[in-house]
Amino acid sequence: MPPAVSRESLARRAIRLLAVVLFAVAISACGSASVKEQASDVVSATVTEPSTTTTTAAPTTTTMKRAVAGTQLPPGTNTIYVLGDSVTLGAEAQLSAALSSWKMTYDAKESRRIDQGIDVIGSRAAPIARVLVVHLCTNWGGGDFHAAAVKLMAVAKNVERVVWVTCVPWLPAVGAADAVIKALPNEYPNVVVADWAAIAGAPGYTYDDQLHLKTPGAEALAALIAATAGPAPLPG
Repeated sequence: MPPAVSRESLARRAIRLLAVVLFAVAISACGSASVKEQASDVVSATVTEPSTTTTTAAPTTTTMKRAVAGTQLPPGTNTIYVLGDSVTLGAEAQLSAALSSWKMTYDAKESRRIDQGIDVIGSRAAPIARVLVVHLCTNWGGGDFHAAAVKLMAVAKNVERVVWVTCVPWLPAVGAADAVIKALPNEYPNVVVADWAAIAGAPGYTYDDQLHLKTPGAEALAALIAATAGPAPLPG
């Protein structure tokens, strides 16, 4: 049987070993907690740190789609306003027939100039109609027709489609006005051109003044305007 002292010595050694193990476990536990806390701090820092990369969104622009002569407008009201001079005045019946599917307002007057037409549009509630037909160059005596056209487009800014009709160039100034009209679609995407000057010289279309309309000419002008304006839109 081992001496008592040896047992006590073993007991003390066991106690010391147990203490060392417990101390090691405690240190390990503390170390693990510290590692976990540090890891948590790293994750937290990664989430909350502001990004150093700036993303700039591409600028957006809204561009009006260019009108195409003869195309149908989207569903909605079918209002059209015909604004003209004495040449247009001679085609009232024919325009009423050619635009029968439209709710047409017919407004033509002898010797009407474009400045007077601007006043007419400005005096009406906007928009004057979904489609505006402008035939106001026959009585142009010279000057800056482009400036006049810009003024008219300004007062008609809420009109979806503007049909500009060229005139028989019986004066050089009228020919210059026609050139301005033909270029307007490059500035205004809602403008389409009905080139009456290009076909007005057909035999039997006009009287001896080569301006005012016989019946075949009135029918041709009405058909041209109707084709350029397009079919009436479907109900909205």
